[in-house]
Amino acid sequence: MNRIGINLLIIEDSTIIANAYKHILGEIVDMTFNVTFAKNCDEAIHKIQRIKTQVVILDLQLPTSKNERFICGEDLGVLIRKESPDTKILVLTSVADQTRIQNIINEIRPEGFMIKADIDGIDLKNAIISAIKGKIYYSKTIEGFTRKTFANKITIDDFDRQILYHLSMGEKTKDLSNFIPLSTRAIEVRKTKLKNLLDPKNNKNFNLVKEAKKLGFI
Repeated sequence: MNRIGINLLIIEDSTIIANAYKHILGEIVDMTFNVTFAKNCDEAIHKIQRIKTQVVILDLQLPTSKNERFICGEDLGVLIRKESPDTKILVLTSVADQTRIQNIINEIRPEGFMIKADIDGIDLKNAIISAIKGKIYYSKTIEGFTRKTFANKITIDDFDRQILYHLSMGEKTKDLSNFIPLSTRAIEVRKTKLKNLLDPKNNKNFNLVKEAKKLGFI
């Protein structure tokens, strides 16, 4: 069976951690990785500009460049997007500041974003495979942050909250008009609106009540 060959750059200042990543990559079936390393911003800049890579594993806390123009992984992520827009970026970091993380997601749009304490080797393999297939992979902490940010952008009114509440209590849609001064048709329209708001990707296994609880609406 032919194995897919992939050029991958690991930008990580800890040699032990970088080598651990390489070892985990070697366990992925049907893929062969040509791995290069960079342990500071200057090394990373050199390799980003000279080596065509399909995937980059990027730490955020790194020694700054000598000219002090690149002070952390975010700066390198911006450079990667400029030099090689199709490269898949997986941020793997110990940084857990929500505001900083959201800014990185907005600016760099990484294909993967993981907090080191969240994941194990299996998670890293899944993240790499997902990125190569064009999918997004977030670890549980990042998912929590993005859900909160998403929820803060959604506006629902009192009737919507009442609908969600009574559904969570086990009431059927056809019976909700007994509790809410709306027709059954109006309630169905609002349910559809809520589903479109909370499930923009139209997931097959979406559950309106469960998602509303995750986002703090009930």
